[in-house]
Amino acid sequence: MSYDIVALTPKHQGDYLAYFDGPAFADNPDWAGCYCHFYFCPRQLDWKSLGSKENRDAIAARIAVGEMEGYLAYSGQEVVGWLNVQPRHRAPHAFMRLGIAPTPLDFPETDIAMVLCFVVHPEHRRRGVATALLEGALAELAARGFRCVEAYPFKADEEDLSEHYHGPRQLFEAAGFTLLRDDAKLCVLRKALRPCI
Repeated sequence: MSYDIVALTPKHQGDYLAYFDGPAFADNPDWAGCYCHFYFCPRQLDWKSLGSKENRDAIAARIAVGEMEGYLAYSGQEVVGWLNVQPRHRAPHAFMRLGIAPTPLDFPETDIAMVLCFVVHPEHRRRGVATALLEGALAELAARGFRCVEAYPFKADEEDLSEHYHGPRQLFEAAGFTLLRDDAKLCVLRKALRPCI
């Protein structure tokens, strides 16, 4: 099956919100209120104190002003997947939320992107949606001039799909990512999109 991969822009706000209002977490109601806002919140904020409305409103505002990036996967007119990929400077709290130290850089944070979350429609899992999202994102990020992309897959049991919202390690390795660091709960992988001088 083929999917259309589209970069999130303000004109896709309605589709994004409808996806998270409905099918995105249909099989995982405990996560339904996230709206992919978790990695934007300072760790000092009690995440559990934020409700669905606060998270939805915050992400809607980010999308409206072009401060939320990522990719939607469409099957026809239906959104069947989402990939949260942010330029590192737009997600200053992500490493705190991941529980790891930031990877050292010798170039600007604006040159590196972070793969934070995959959210695939329950009825479309294991059909290549995540692969299509990652391939589409890598091509678009390379065209925009990003130097590299990092990913942070959990060291999860293959069958525990709830632990694969960062994407499974094998997905990234198949796309050319290599291990940068092995932390206690997750791995840090990186892919160069253009030569580093």
